Amino acid sequence: MILLADSGSTKTEWILIKEGKLQLQIESIGLNPYFVSPQAIEKALKESELLPYFEQVKELHFYGAGCSNEERSHFLKTEFSHYFKQATIQIKTDIEAALMASAEDEPCTVCILGTGSTFRHFDGKNMIRKYSSLSYIMGDEGSGTYIAKSLLRGIFYQNFDQELIDKFFLKYPINSEILLEKVYQEERANRYLASFVPFCKENIAHPQIENLILNAFEQFYLEHLYKYKEYKAYPVHFIGSIAYHFEEQLSKIAQKHQFKVGKIIQKPLGQIAEKLLH
Repeated sequence: MILLADSGSTKTEWILIKEGKLQLQIESIGLNPYFVSPQAIEKALKESELLPYFEQVKELHFYGAGCSNEERSHFLKTEFSHYFKQATIQIKTDIEAALMASAEDEPCTVCILGTGSTFRHFDGKNMIRKYSSLSYIMGDEGSGTYIAKSLLRGIFYQNFDQELIDKFFLKYPINSEILLEKVYQEERANRYLASFVPFCKENIAHPQIENLILNAFEQFYLEHLYKYKEYKAYPVHFIGSIAYHFEEQLSKIAQKHQFKVGKIIQKPLGQIAEKLLH
């Protein structure tokens, strides 16, 4: 059996392949090694439908946010080895999954816009890494957490129309004390922040919300894509739920700055599994 996983900070998608056929496809919490504990990993695995297959998995290919750091990658590999004792375990980055799902053997730029954000340029053979994302506190422009922080500032600073503010509090009955405790005192603050993004999707027709999304993508462009002069010469592929659900706004930024949007894929693991199955 081959087990594939693609993990962001919010959720992990798992696909189990047996004898060349899809056996199981499920989701669990995100297993970003910067934000998850051994106890959380144990709970996610043992409470999942993967439990009966632990001893049968021979290969585990895990693609995840936060896995570019060798120490964090080793932490995940060690934890997984407690449960998949018969498996050869490979830990790779989420951007490698994005590249496998979207790129062929031609130069391109591959971006992830999910709970977090990152990107790489691919020259047709190798990924070129210039710098890393600074994660959700200092960076992650264009991501779910970046969008949520802009939304929350607009709501709590009362910069939005009152109708929009009232609609927000009807959906999320919170106050500043609850918000601050969730963000600064509890674990997985990035996942909590990203949980407000559906409000933006539901209200995207409101000009203030659309401008918020456009500004988030504009910042991603200015801080990242703009600095790679090759981006106009080749397609720019986007992976992740934010790119997928706000495709129209992403296209507007692409048109404004004259770069070509290639593929937009919400979940890359399906494409990776399909390549293995064929």
